[in-house]
Amino acid sequence: MPELSFDFLGMIFAAVLTIMVLSYAIGDNVLFRVATYLFVGVASGYAGSIAYQNIIRPALVDPVIQNGPASIFKPEAIPIFLIPWFLTVLLLLKLSPRLARYGSFPIALLVGVGAAVIVGGGIMGTLIPQSEAAANGVSQEVVFLAPGEDIFAWLERLIGALVMLVATISTLIYFRFAARREVTGQTQRSKATAVLAYIGRIFIAVTFGVMYAGTLTASMLILTERFQFLRQVLQTLLGGS
Repeated sequence: MPELSFDFLGMIFAAVLTIMVLSYAIGDNVLFRVATYLFVGVASGYAGSIAYQNIIRPALVDPVIQNGPASIFKPEAIPIFLIPWFLTVLLLLKLSPRLARYGSFPIALLVGVGAAVIVGGGIMGTLIPQSEAAANGVSQEVVFLAPGEDIFAWLERLIGALVMLVATISTLIYFRFAARREVTGQTQRSKATAVLAYIGRIFIAVTFGVMYAGTLTASMLILTERFQFLRQVLQTLLGGS
């Protein structure tokens, strides 16, 4: 039996939590719920402490302590200290059912700013770079054969560029829902649009399949690592190496 230490106790605690989480394989039970509540509680406490240390304390608490409460009422401090304090107080009113309606404004502000940041980040960080990558895939350097270049390497590069171009166009057409109205009153896509949309659907299915396979592989690796950890703990308890 190894000597008791913080590392040994931490290892035992981690093994117990692992078994509690893995007990969900036999169905929902008390052990799994306790482990889940513990994880949520620790994660919430950690996130709250990080938010206080990195955001709330430097921006709202330390300036008041260093300069005094009267400093937040100066004209230059209104947009920096007074407005954030006011919004924070309004947000705390959400804890009271009677005054909860006054906390809707800071929540709406948070949601609006968050949505703008997410949309802007998606456009600048994903949509535009992906569009540039798709455009660069059919550039002259890719399409045309360079002097002295191997013909098979050029064909491989050209086929890859064409596949990416077809995948991009067909996927975008799949999400285009415009259709032509027939004499009978029904709407129907043109044959070319329908064919491209079907090809785009295939590319989307392949993409989701690859993503699912990657997620499943990562999950299996984590599960294998946990079983190896439990085996090491058992060997340690039994006096093995």
